[in-house]
Amino acid sequence: MSTTDNPGDPNLRTRQSSYSRIVAALRYPDFRVLWIATVPNQLGQCIQQVLLGWLVFEMTNSSGMVGVAFAVRSAPNLIVGFAAGSVTDRLDRRTIMRISTWGMLLFSFVLALLLYDGRLTVWHLLLATFFMGTLQAFYMTSRQAYVYDVVGAGGVVNGIALVFLAQLVGGIFGAFLAGWSIDWWGPGSSFMVMGISYAVGAFGLYGLRFRGESAPQPREPMSQNLLNYFRELKTNRVMLSLMISTTAAEVLGFSHQVMLPVLAKDVLHVGPTGLGVLTAFRFMGGALGAAVLTAVGEVRHRGLLLLVVLVLIGAGQVLLSQSSVFWMALLFVTFINVMATATDILHQILLQFSVPNQQRGRAMGSWIVGIGTAPVGQLEIGYLAAVTNARLALLTNGIGLAVLAVILVLLLPRVRRL
Repeated sequence: MSTTDNPGDPNLRTRQSSYSRIVAALRYPDFRVLWIATVPNQLGQCIQQVLLGWLVFEMTNSSGMVGVAFAVRSAPNLIVGFAAGSVTDRLDRRTIMRISTWGMLLFSFVLALLLYDGRLTVWHLLLATFFMGTLQAFYMTSRQAYVYDVVGAGGVVNGIALVFLAQLVGGIFGAFLAGWSIDWWGPGSSFMVMGISYAVGAFGLYGLRFRGESAPQPREPMSQNLLNYFRELKTNRVMLSLMISTTAAEVLGFSHQVMLPVLAKDVLHVGPTGLGVLTAFRFMGGALGAAVLTAVGEVRHRGLLLLVVLVLIGAGQVLLSQSSVFWMALLFVTFINVMATATDILHQILLQFSVPNQQRGRAMGSWIVGIGTAPVGQLEIGYLAAVTNARLALLTNGIGLAVLAVILVLLLPRVRRL
């Protein structure tokens, strides 16, 4: 505290209170460990994203194939989402996270060796991407449920927002590192860096001490667990409605990332370094969105806020479609991802509050299934860009999301009232 600070100053107390609210979840030792381990994991994820988009577009010169590649990366969320939720409710969440991270490291090194040996094909890349996406789906489901385990219901908003912030910190550095390493060292070395990032994250996870509230006793058979999952989804209309809005965000909103390699190479002419910068600003926007929600803490009418934010994502894509200079593209990519991160955080919070404590793994599995519909949007925007152009594809999806969000406001009254 400086000599000019007055301990009795109400403004000082307000600043201290705001800071304490922002970092509240970090007072838990296991949450600090999880936060630190999340940064290198996401760094690896972002390097993979930049590498995948750039390599596929270079190998095929097809925006449609870029869409296919991103769809393959996201498809496991839909395929294993329900199973991941059930497994997360049965097994030690720390073990799931560790095994998943080590698996992603293994595939990173395999891709690096294939590239060094000159034998890497698009099909090798797509197959490895699918398996890494499967491992990531299990990792994300168990990690988000573990956050609730550590911080409890009262701190879950702050906890999930801070984990998103950790992801975005890793994503920013990963995007810059990926673009720079492709230019200077080549893609093979970038895959090695990606693997090293996963190794750092995996070792960090061994610092977690609290088992969490998974694996309740008595354990029900997996088949019964899955059956109860679908019964809950059928009767819990709030959870079902949130899955629908998650799907809308993924299909028409988050698919804009497919167009970033195309914009970097063919529209803005900024190369792999520029793609890295675009991706970094995407994560910076996400970090800003997470920071804002973390600082705000509890907000009223979160369901209505969620649907308004979906409209703003669509508006941002319309603006991005008209960007003709690099700085404008950076600005609108940032804006889109401020809103996109807000939707992710709000969806996860509302889903975890929509089910009993013992079913929170299933709630996160439902979110994974929702984001697993992303391949539909990625294939759609890639195909649309291939038959028209990247600008029209972004414009179409932006308008479509804004219109659909307005429809959801009218058709999902239960979500509006959350």
